[in-house]
Amino acid sequence: MRLSAIEPAEPIDRKMRWITFAIVVYLILALQGAVAPYLALHTVWPDFLVIVGVYFALTARAPDAMLACWIIGLMTDLASLSYGNRSNIGIHALCFGLLAVGIVRIRDLTFRESIWSQLFYTFTVKLLLASAVGLYMLYSIGALDRFGEVFNRSFYEAVYTAALAPYGHWLLRQFRGPLGITAVERWGVR
Repeated sequence: MRLSAIEPAEPIDRKMRWITFAIVVYLILALQGAVAPYLALHTVWPDFLVIVGVYFALTARAPDAMLACWIIGLMTDLASLSYGNRSNIGIHALCFGLLAVGIVRIRDLTFRESIWSQLFYTFTVKLLLASAVGLYMLYSIGALDRFGEVFNRSFYEAVYTAALAPYGHWLLRQFRGPLGITAVERWGVR
């Protein structure tokens, strides 16, 4: 038996359903505000929107994944407070969008549905996102010397969020059909 080139088992070209996506993001945003405070451990909250963003970045088609993450970031901006006399509209959207571009570019090098991939991507995204937003906040209020505290809290939030990521990914995987997301490509050998 001769092995030929490795090709995708079947082409995947299913469009994401944006109305369902909007409903899911709205519900997750409501959960973030209503449930996350009760799950806090010494002022460290999990970030459900990061879990959802990483899920879409790993499973949706590339253009859909990047747009979905940008929208999730914008929704996070609209639901959060401003710092001092500066608005924070755009910082989450920009960071989420850039992180989605990075994930989309390297996601084919990992097993997307692996728990380890979910833990790694969620931890990395939350750490980078919280650090960037914290740096912007400190710059806005003129307290850049406190970045160590912000990074420390960002690290613990990233650990907590990553610990919940496999459960969130499992739950979102149950809604693949209504969201218009197909199963992750499987590579076959001919």
